[in-house]
Amino acid sequence: MPAQSGPPSKPTAAPAPELSPDERRRHRRVGLTLKARVLKQGGDEEPCLVVNISAGGALLKAVNPPLAGEKVVVYIDDVGRYEGLVIRSAKHHFAVDYRARKAKTRRAADNLTHALNTPHMRLDRRQNPRIQQDQPTVLTLESGESFACEILDISLTGASIAIEPKPALGAVVTVGRTPAKVVRRHEKGVGVVFTGAPEKMEEVIEATKSLIDTKGVGAGLAPQFGKKGASA
Repeated sequence: MPAQSGPPSKPTAAPAPELSPDERRRHRRVGLTLKARVLKQGGDEEPCLVVNISAGGALLKAVNPPLAGEKVVVYIDDVGRYEGLVIRSAKHHFAVDYRARKAKTRRAADNLTHALNTPHMRLDRRQNPRIQQDQPTVLTLESGESFACEILDISLTGASIAIEPKPALGAVVTVGRTPAKVVRRHEKGVGVVFTGAPEKMEEVIEATKSLIDTKGVGAGLAPQFGKKGASA
């Protein structure tokens, strides 16, 4: 008599890496509501919300969560950009493990500590998450003057930039290859809004990178400022 086939099996969650007791203590999850975005393996990107988080992973809520086993990139407000693996997925939730790179894990712990100790930053009125960046780039004025700077944090709609001297309020500038406008000044530099920003965080990050090598040029150093067409 032929064996009867059972009901179709459900997709299983990807196995999470084993944790040592020390790692379990370091990666303890905390309930923290933060805005985020997820870039799925197929290239789609959508907003989501952090439910709880640790230095090694996070549980997030989304309308269309990625599947278990997918490699994704998550952009978490005030914490950063992390590549990870979806280890569980349900109807409107998914869990991501991003412990593959120890340096990234240490930085996530530092940024998470900062977010925990700054309550007003946990869920503010910004529509999009703002990602800590510390990325050297070049800012160019309408006149063609260009100088080295550093992106402190970035979102789909704008960025905070460390720069000295500071461009004037209302100045039309280009950050990397992205057109923008200076809308505020702060202690370290200026805040800009992008004009016609892309719909994906990864596109924004790539478009604001410098086309030239800025290694070794500090954010506060602008020796070429005021020289038309000069490369910092």
